Amino acid sequence: MSDAPFYGVRTTGVYCRTGCKSRRPLPRNVRYFATIVDAQEAGFRACKRCRPDAAAAIDERIAQACRILDSSAEAVTLAELGERVGLSPGHLQRRFAAIVGMSPHRYAKLAREERYELPRKGGKGSTVTYAIVDSALGRVLVAATPRGICRVDIGERDGTLERCLREAFPSAQLARSDDRLESATSRIVAYLANEGPWPLLPIDVRATAFQMRVWDALRDLAPGKTMEYGQLARAIGSPSAARAVARAVAANPIALLIPCHRIVPATGGVGGYRWGPQRKERLLQLER
Repeated sequence: MSDAPFYGVRTTGVYCRTGCKSRRPLPRNVRYFATIVDAQEAGFRACKRCRPDAAAAIDERIAQACRILDSSAEAVTLAELGERVGLSPGHLQRRFAAIVGMSPHRYAKLAREERYELPRKGGKGSTVTYAIVDSALGRVLVAATPRGICRVDIGERDGTLERCLREAFPSAQLARSDDRLESATSRIVAYLANEGPWPLLPIDVRATAFQMRVWDALRDLAPGKTMEYGQLARAIGSPSAARAVARAVAANPIALLIPCHRIVPATGGVGGYRWGPQRKERLLQLER
């Protein structure tokens, strides 16, 4: 049996929480999921008995665990964290992942980075390599550290793109090298020309724990699918945080790789986009 918090039943098309009181299906008909978004994307609908779509409702014990991790200067083990909030390590791990969208270990890592690394987001002491290439949507700038892609911009003029890069990393050493980033840029260009899949590339971005939850959920949203801000807020377990989610989406520094274009307004249409609504509509049409 899997430790995943949700499971879907192939014969009924319904997904449940693992603790659902409904009659257990045959193992061969079961598919397990880490999040409700995974289950929904696979075409399953929520069980009306255990209400898995409400499983992300905020649990005060998980909120307390987040506060502990946010304020702890030293590493806290899963056992220690469970003891402090009154949950067994296994249950804490599963419940935390279902509500927050990541493990306690990763949340703690992001919280430490937020405290210590974000002040260095200007790039002090780092080298950023970049390339600018033609694409179906105009000129595309791709910038990277040794760890991964740190910025993607779309525009018309190289000078404007380079100026935006300098503003984003004022203290970094910038070096243009189209050859070095050829693999990444060629995959992005092929995708924009409808000649290749959506590029899954390593990324290196600074973010708060909340922003990373939003961006991870965006990266889990499959090409051809769209979501509203309120739906995205519910997907990450923060149903009342639609405005904060919108701010996190707008702060996305790597267009395409974190696909913010897949978020559309509830009122209809494609909505706003940093690189223009026409480009957003083109991307959505391409992915459909």
